[in-house]
Amino acid sequence: MENSNQKTNESLNLLIDIAEDGKEGYESAAKEVKDIAIKSSFLLFAKERSDYASQLREIVNQLQGAADGPGGDSKGSLHRAWIGLKAAFTSDDKSIINACITGEEAAIEEYKMVLDDTSILESCKPIIGKQLNGIEHALLSIKSQIQK
Repeated sequence: MENSNQKTNESLNLLIDIAEDGKEGYESAAKEVKDIAIKSSFLLFAKERSDYASQLREIVNQLQGAADGPGGDSKGSLHRAWIGLKAAFTSDDKSIINACITGEEAAIEEYKMVLDDTSILESCKPIIGKQLNGIEHALLSIKSQIQK
């Protein structure tokens, strides 16, 4: 059980980092977009990501782990995806939306890998799945903005 808790804590800390990256990315994007409806959506998604991180921290604490994130390079690809927002800020709303899409696609990939990991405690998977569904919903919403 010790190894399952340790692996679960590591994976949840990775997801905490992902949620925090998403929160910061959406907050930054909301400051830059001109469209009020998109700005509102981004602020909502930032709040959701903050809630996700809090929920995951609570689980880590219940497992008597340290909710401090894995650090290192484990979140490098996701961080790079959200960093694309900074480059997009010199452009238009469409570029910012595309950067958010890239960030969400990277987050979805990481969440799916955690859900598929058989060493993660099964009791944690429902909340991870629910958060994944929320991220997928946000991605669909963002993609619909690009088509307008």
